[in-house]
Amino acid sequence: MSDAKEKITDAELEIMQVLWKAEGPVTLTQIKAALSGRNGDTTKTLLRRLCQKEAVAQEKREVYYYRPLVGQEELSRYRIDKLIDRLYAGSAKALTAALVKNEQLQWQDLEELREMFDNMWKEEK
Repeated sequence: MSDAKEKITDAELEIMQVLWKAEGPVTLTQIKAALSGRNGDTTKTLLRRLCQKEAVAQEKREVYYYRPLVGQEELSRYRIDKLIDRLYAGSAKALTAALVKNEQLQWQDLEELREMFDNMWKEEK
């Protein structure tokens, strides 16, 4: 599945987000309604590509139903790892420093992160 995660485009990601939010398999019509602004043919093409990449499964009933094969957390973790590797030579610390320096993390965010880290360390002991 790492091949699928690597090759999912931003346009395909929009469809994946619809599938992740759904509580079960959904139809093309339901996906198009959730995307409202996208052309139906484009959505169908993107779904076909996601199926070819084995990121989405389709099941034929009275119509086709689609469900994700790649989880949102799994894809997020993969993309974050790739971003850190590509832009910060594998250093999550450098990414965090850049977020702080560019004021994309506020003091409240940092306090929440510190609390999260403290709780993680307490659980490990």
